Amino acid sequence: MAVTAAMMEIPGRAESMDSGNNEEQEILQRCRRGDLPAYRLIFERYEQPFLRTAWRLLGRRQEAEDAVQETFLKFHRRIGQYREGSKFSTYFFRILINTCTDILRKRRREPAGPLEEPVTGASSSHELRHSIERAIDGLPERMRSCFLLFAVEELSQEEIAGILEISVGAVKANIHHARVKLRESLAASRREVAS
Repeated sequence: MAVTAAMMEIPGRAESMDSGNNEEQEILQRCRRGDLPAYRLIFERYEQPFLRTAWRLLGRRQEAEDAVQETFLKFHRRIGQYREGSKFSTYFFRILINTCTDILRKRRREPAGPLEEPVTGASSSHELRHSIERAIDGLPERMRSCFLLFAVEELSQEEIAGILEISVGAVKANIHHARVKLRESLAASRREVAS
């Protein structure tokens, strides 16, 4: 599975399986029976949103690819643990977030390596994008997760609370503080460029 820069730039939300509950339940039942086309359908719907989220959380393309692959493997191994009636996207994103958190914990115990930075051009829009990405990368882990799931994947605050297993109030506070920190960081970047 190769991650391209274009994949990371695709805005928008995962095509949610939750929108059609009957379709969702049918696909998940097929997965429980080992139906590979059903797994492929889930993969096609979630691969790109998961890659975007993992890359933004981890900052390294290879780790993002590994996290997504591990997430799909965990889903396959644990399909029997999914409780019918639960929201599938919340369950599935939770697996991804836990996998990324495990990678970040492991990374803290290892010598630090450079984070990948997207290729930027000389134009101001590329510079702004680069500044925004650096600012997001600088957010604390939980705050970054809340912000990315809300602003990039367009999940509701309630969905994020379920994924991260925190209260809706904590999600709102993290999103608010992320916006404040991002504004401050971008203002500082502008001042540096101006001086």
